[in-house]
Amino acid sequence: MALPPGFLDELRARTPLSGLIGRKTRLTKSGRNWKGCCPFHGEKTPSFYVYDDHFHCFGCGAHGDAVSFVMRAEGAQFMEAVERLAGEAGLDVPKLAPQEAERARRTRDLHAVMEAAMEAFQRRL
Repeated sequence: MALPPGFLDELRARTPLSGLIGRKTRLTKSGRNWKGCCPFHGEKTPSFYVYDDHFHCFGCGAHGDAVSFVMRAEGAQFMEAVERLAGEAGLDVPKLAPQEAERARRTRDLHAVMEAAMEAFQRRL
């Protein structure tokens, strides 16, 4: 689904990243930013840094914004993550036109067919 770029920018601006990530891992203030142990791999020394607009782990290389954090931490698809964050931020997710909804459904179906074909071919190797 194609969302207006302005919507995603507004969603990111309304989502405090330190608060979102702070629900999953303990963060401590480090200057203007936050640091903590990475929620994506086990570590004892903090190598996970949270900035105003993104996060980065210097241990495993994980990085991204609020949407990608929810996707990775909670195993959500892109639209699920957007809907969760929009609900928390008090934003309404723009609805698709009927043609766009049909196109998105068809794309999902074709991806599923391609995935099944790939798995079948891999089993034959």
